Amino acid sequence: MTDPSLYEEGALLPRVHDTDDDIDESLNTTTSLLGDKTEHYGSLTDGSVWSSDSGFDHGAEIEKLISEGRPAWDSEEEEVIRRKLDYRVMIWACTMFFSLQLVRNNIQNAISADFLIDANIPQNTYNLGQTLFLLFFLLCEIPSQTFVRRFGAEIWLPILMTLWAIVSMFQIFIKESSFFLFTRAIIGACEGGFVPGLTFYLSSFYKANELSMRYSWIWATQSATNVIGALLASGFIQMGGPLRGWQWLFLLEGVLTAVIGVSSFFVMPSLRSTVVSRVFTARETAILRARVVLDDPSKVSQQERVKLGSSSLLKSIRAVIDTLTDRFLFPIFILGFVAFVPSQTANYYLTITLRQQGFTEIVTNLLTIPYAIINISMTIGFSRLSDKFGVKWVFCLLSAIWVFTPQLLLEIVPDGSSRWLRFALITLILGYPYYHPILISWISSNANNPDRRSLAFAVYNISVQCGNILAANVYRESDAPYYHRGNGVLIGLNVLSMVIILAIRQYYVIANRQKERLWAQLDEEEKEEYVKLSKGLGNRQLWFRLKV
Repeated sequence: MTDPSLYEEGALLPRVHDTDDDIDESLNTTTSLLGDKTEHYGSLTDGSVWSSDSGFDHGAEIEKLISEGRPAWDSEEEEVIRRKLDYRVMIWACTMFFSLQLVRNNIQNAISADFLIDANIPQNTYNLGQTLFLLFFLLCEIPSQTFVRRFGAEIWLPILMTLWAIVSMFQIFIKESSFFLFTRAIIGACEGGFVPGLTFYLSSFYKANELSMRYSWIWATQSATNVIGALLASGFIQMGGPLRGWQWLFLLEGVLTAVIGVSSFFVMPSLRSTVVSRVFTARETAILRARVVLDDPSKVSQQERVKLGSSSLLKSIRAVIDTLTDRFLFPIFILGFVAFVPSQTANYYLTITLRQQGFTEIVTNLLTIPYAIINISMTIGFSRLSDKFGVKWVFCLLSAIWVFTPQLLLEIVPDGSSRWLRFALITLILGYPYYHPILISWISSNANNPDRRSLAFAVYNISVQCGNILAANVYRESDAPYYHRGNGVLIGLNVLSMVIILAIRQYYVIANRQKERLWAQLDEEEKEEYVKLSKGLGNRQLWFRLKV
């Protein structure tokens, strides 16, 4: 490698030292699915004994077959494994997310049961508490991912769940403002790193073209939890006895969440273990590991334990900076900040708008159901199509156009138009295909590094939460009840989202062409050396193609 110009902007030379020095056990470089590229990809059998009790090494057999160019498993076997993963991994992941949403939202249900009055919490203190929750939520997003990489999501996430469940139960003792503020801060800190950790955990089990739909199940659970949580709250609040209704709510939902959290220590499958789950045979375990690594070689070390210490702290800081400045992921972070402001604004003001249009309280609550049903079905449907066709930008763009059309009509219709027409337009806005799962899958596909992937999930989630803060301030009281100025802002943000999506698509296409041109200039010997030395470049590696 004598010509630095063959490397992307000379990026290889200062970064070759950025390898996985903090992995507890270095990757085995003697055997690989990809032959002479072992030093880049590692070995699928290292650190894992893929053998049955009889001692037969299924992992070695699979590697041997693939290295010889022969099929190691058939599509029927892989489909059985995928179904088992959905049964053992996805169902429980949705259950865990249910517990997150239950505790996050129960404060609103408690307020309806006179929580603020009984606990002597002024309105301004409540607002401060919600601000502290969001602040600690955001501050703990990135640090929490360090513990996910060190201990594993199957250990760290149940710890977080158990902690926020305990704090939720202790909210029954709130009698003054300081304790209320303390509980909001702690719950926010515990919940902050959960979503990025869960998405990182799922990316270890599924291939790139399977993730969008699986992530959509998680966010469909969010809508379902809103309905289930309201039903549970209505029952808990009506309970009599020594506690007030809101105390029963905090206590019983905290107990339910604690049961889910403690159970997660024993239920969550772990790729760090020889036996991932008892539902998989030894051969199936070997296949489920191999198929993910073949799809994305960077995942070969994703389940390795990362050491903590002063040197790893400095490396973590550098990794955060690298993630924030990743030129291929940064556009998606920006999109995450802008994309969901229009729909989130409509969601925040749905009940207020319906009440302003003259609907009764009961009818208003019932009118929140249709959009949830449409949203769940369309989100899952679009995510499945994205996985099926292996393309992200098209379905993101179609989703943005979906929101843009009724948003524009909402601004155009006369102020005195039918309230049912306005309800229909708002329902269409909120029933759009929520492309948040597709963007998370897009990040996972284009990170090409386990640390970068973990941190990118956190940074992206922070950008979305910041967008939610913006959404809460678009509609102003002086603009009520039709919010013409606010709708104009939302229409502009919709257009900006579409422009960003198209720009990302074009940016990736051009980058892939440049990489292909530079890669083609290398001979076979140079390519082999490049593969060995370019490990720290992640998605900037010349051989890596960005998913569009």
